Amino acid sequence: MHSSFKPANAQTDELRFKMAVLISTLWIIGFITGMVQAMQLNCTTNRLDVCEIHNIVLTEYTDVSQWEFPDHQTLQLGGYPMSDDTTLVTAITKDVAEKLVNAQTIQMQNVSLMSFYLWEHLIGLDASYNYLSELIVEPESVYNLKSLNLKHNRLQSIDFIKGLYKLRDLDLSNNYLEKIDLSNFDSAKDLVTLKLSHNRIRTITTVGDLLHLPRLTVLMLNNNQLAILDASQWQFNVLQDLFLSNNRLSYISMCEVQSSFPRLQTLYLDGNNWECSNLNNTVTQLHQFNIKVINYSDHNCTTAVENICCF
Repeated sequence: MHSSFKPANAQTDELRFKMAVLISTLWIIGFITGMVQAMQLNCTTNRLDVCEIHNIVLTEYTDVSQWEFPDHQTLQLGGYPMSDDTTLVTAITKDVAEKLVNAQTIQMQNVSLMSFYLWEHLIGLDASYNYLSELIVEPESVYNLKSLNLKHNRLQSIDFIKGLYKLRDLDLSNNYLEKIDLSNFDSAKDLVTLKLSHNRIRTITTVGDLLHLPRLTVLMLNNNQLAILDASQWQFNVLQDLFLSNNRLSYISMCEVQSSFPRLQTLYLDGNNWECSNLNNTVTQLHQFNIKVINYSDHNCTTAVENICCF
């Protein structure tokens, strides 16, 4: 019924060992690569909208002083679901970022990326399906990033969000997040979709005054470990879809739902610790507010209220 995660024990140690071996190998490769006097990278396809770059090894140790990247607004390295064995990019450093200032959109999937230095003019970044644990932002910089997809990575913190004022779409699903301070999003007034599903989130806090996200329409918190949802300090006036499936919830405040999400249309509640009488009352009130209760996935149980398992 609940989402489950692999404990940080032997499997984590094994992953760290493999990554250590990989880093050592890449250091040697990067050193050798960095010895090249000049390297002109070219697009490997004739597509006008995307410049695909293959056959590249780039690490934090690579000397890119003599490298020249294609002058294209959209660059793609790697891809999903198929990996590109000729392309390995473990780090986008500040030196690399300075070579990519004309790129507005970067697609960098499945290239073993661990660290990314963000530059101001970048509008869209898809670095999903990597090992990313660090997105580097400078406090004094003014970023134009609107779309950020970091799903299926190794993020444990979202402090970098504080500097991304223009974000509209953010996907942080399938990471290692355990605690979220939504106050980090206070300056992201243009945020429309926020996906935090399939993490390890146990606690969501809001520090300070009322958090107002005037354009947020989709909030995905499903498949986490939430036992309590405190929305008393949230003001999401246009939120339409709220995903709470597969957590540990046994109660939600209908007063908070009505005041914090006045335009809510659909609410996903299945896969939680509902007591049947409490759930029945909650569903009844939701119908009174014209909010649809929808299942996110199928569950086998003996007792249910509108196909939502309870006990």
